[in-house]
Amino acid sequence: MSEELQKQYYLIRFKVLQETCYAIWYTDDIDGFLLDKDGMLRSFPTKEEAMAFAREEGLLINTKEDEFLLSSAILRKKNIRKINCSLFLNYWNLFSDIEHSMNCKFIGDSREEHIRHIYEKLFYGCNILLKENEEPYRPKWSKKEKCLIASVMKNGVKILSKGLHKS
Repeated sequence: MSEELQKQYYLIRFKVLQETCYAIWYTDDIDGFLLDKDGMLRSFPTKEEAMAFAREEGLLINTKEDEFLLSSAILRKKNIRKINCSLFLNYWNLFSDIEHSMNCKFIGDSREEHIRHIYEKLFYGCNILLKENEEPYRPKWSKKEKCLIASVMKNGVKILSKGLHKS
């Protein structure tokens, strides 16, 4: 079996500056996005065009899960009031995958202690590792931490926009 067939492919719907487009995300040992010949995100204006491209390339899009929506409107807020750990962790990870695919710098992948601390709070706040009879972890967020999350998200949207050729 070829390496390409071992990857699992998913459709990601991006809504940036009121424009919707679709990209193909893959998961494997290293997750990423399909790129075009210019090294930008391979994007499609409609779901049908993305699916047609996938069929032509022999890529099986996993349709068991709904497509994932990443909307820049949600992430542009400078003052985040409520932190949905799962939502922000998913966005953070997708931005990281875009960064790895396009070989650019995302502040969320910084090894700085305060960035790692925020990421870990989001991760543990999802309660993925919660054992039976354990109390769920509900992180408390300082104003400084919320501002840092907003900065990470804003940087991610900037990378996404660059990858989609949108300024």
